Amino acid sequence: MSSTLPLETKAERRSTSSRSPLPFSGDDADFDLVGMLLEEQHSLTAVEEFSQAHSTGELEPAQSIYYRRLLPATPPEPGQQLAFEVNLDSCSGCKACVVACHTMNGLEETESWRKVGTLTIGEMESEIAVMPTAIQVEDSPITVASAGIQHVTTACHHCEDPGCLNGCPVKAYVKDPVTGIVRHLDDQCIGCKYCTMMCPYEVPKYSKRLGIVRKCDMCHQRLKTGEAPACVQSCPNEAIAIRTVDVAQSVATQSDRLVPEAPLSSLTRPTTRYVTKRGEQLQVAVPQDSRIDEVAESHWPLALMLIGTEISVGMLVLERLAATGMWFGGAEMPVEATRVTALVSLIVAMIGLNIAPLHLGQPLRAWRVFLGLRTSWLSREAVLLGKFVGALVVATGLLWLPVISAWMPVAVVDAIPDWVVIPSWAISATLVAAIVLGIAGLYSSAMIYIATRRELWRYSRTMPRFLSTGLIAGASLTALAVFATSDFKTASTLLLLTGAMAGAAKLFWEMSFYLGSPKAEKASKPESAKAVDFRSRRLVTTHLQTLSQVRSIGGWSGVVACMFAIASIAFGWDAVSVLLMSFASVAFLAGESSERLLYFMSVVYDRMPGTLK
Repeated sequence: MSSTLPLETKAERRSTSSRSPLPFSGDDADFDLVGMLLEEQHSLTAVEEFSQAHSTGELEPAQSIYYRRLLPATPPEPGQQLAFEVNLDSCSGCKACVVACHTMNGLEETESWRKVGTLTIGEMESEIAVMPTAIQVEDSPITVASAGIQHVTTACHHCEDPGCLNGCPVKAYVKDPVTGIVRHLDDQCIGCKYCTMMCPYEVPKYSKRLGIVRKCDMCHQRLKTGEAPACVQSCPNEAIAIRTVDVAQSVATQSDRLVPEAPLSSLTRPTTRYVTKRGEQLQVAVPQDSRIDEVAESHWPLALMLIGTEISVGMLVLERLAATGMWFGGAEMPVEATRVTALVSLIVAMIGLNIAPLHLGQPLRAWRVFLGLRTSWLSREAVLLGKFVGALVVATGLLWLPVISAWMPVAVVDAIPDWVVIPSWAISATLVAAIVLGIAGLYSSAMIYIATRRELWRYSRTMPRFLSTGLIAGASLTALAVFATSDFKTASTLLLLTGAMAGAAKLFWEMSFYLGSPKAEKASKPESAKAVDFRSRRLVTTHLQTLSQVRSIGGWSGVVACMFAIASIAFGWDAVSVLLMSFASVAFLAGESSERLLYFMSVVYDRMPGTLK
């Protein structure tokens, strides 16, 4: 430790100061101030001594005697990882773990990484089917005759196959190869919130202030120094512990759900273990927030981006199909129609793609989106749609080059070498390339949500909705472009008929599962698709009633306008036909945009108890 000088009295200090004004005169001539300071630097401060003792294991945390048995004695071996173990019989629902987690991690007022829910036992058993759970029943069962409640504390389950990690487009998640802890890298996150969709347990939480997502990391920095996570150390009943689990054995013996009405464990293979003596009773328990659904986030920038790209690709596909049909009929699609169609398609796509970054919390980091190409459909969508727009820009430029060159100065035209010749097939090739890339991009867009494995976003519900939008709204816009630039009325008529039929078919299809009044009967099994449809339709007809009306009115108005436009073309009323096709395009756009917002906002799914609070 550093040396200290003896205390002096006031008289001694006065005497010393009067003896010699020079500090190094007399007996003080040998005083080595530099040496003394160097000696002090070689000693350790109290903080440095504590840190050194702590790192060498000489000093354990003062509270370790209380939670040492709640932590594993040895690090995980290969094939093992750390996991939460919750003794449900000890959890009193006091939420001390929630407060400790919030305080330790400096969370915002409305942000929480740990939740506490409640299960009701012995009530509503006639309406609830017995569901297998992953609750471990101890050897000594207990019999409880009366009804009661059971509290459930839940946080990140540090899954064996984490959806957040697989779906992240910028690799902002890592799973520690030794401990198995799934951590979030804040400096990598772009705030796309896709992980909040991929995680069936709603663990990642978005911070609007920071523009990134954050989640529980099992207080890994405390575990490294032998300290318990905040939730473990704060629980007065020792209901939460950290255990080492055999991953292979855990996955092999895991049942369908962690607790009643929780998401299927097969989705991400969570490692959290819930232990109780009331296993048989909890299998028929009901969460207090069971079937209580709220309107989900609209994700309106994503909705508009999807609509824009789908219409853009749909216009190109329909124009090429119309051109092919005319070629078989001995005619040829006027180049003016192709030019206008390509230009409008490019404008619509650019508007959609430029709106999409508004969904990001950190848009300046969006350039990293290609990092997750191997695992994330979001990365694939971003890359493919970017290349689609690039190919469409080239195709549109080639189509409009003769028009642009007519306005270019003669000196500029003469400066172009004679060997620069654009082959006749270049326009068709670039259009085909744009269409192929666009379709691949739309497929990736649909797979983004199908990959979440939410029941209402399954393949049979998502893919038809995404691919039909371009066929419906794109048909009226393409018909308008062809009608305004050519004399081929038949092509415009067929395009309008296609849009009307597709729009009506889609509306009838949507009415069968979520538009209209909810059916009176209730499903006996909460996990069935029938019950999920009932809950979604209930949201649409109550909280989202206005939006659903816009969807229906816009869709049917577009269908009717297309039919009247067909009649106007037959009577030769060109001006009326243009107005009706323009109105149909606007109506379809409103209807399809509302449909996409409903797609996001009316989604319901299984939850852990208490996650809505």
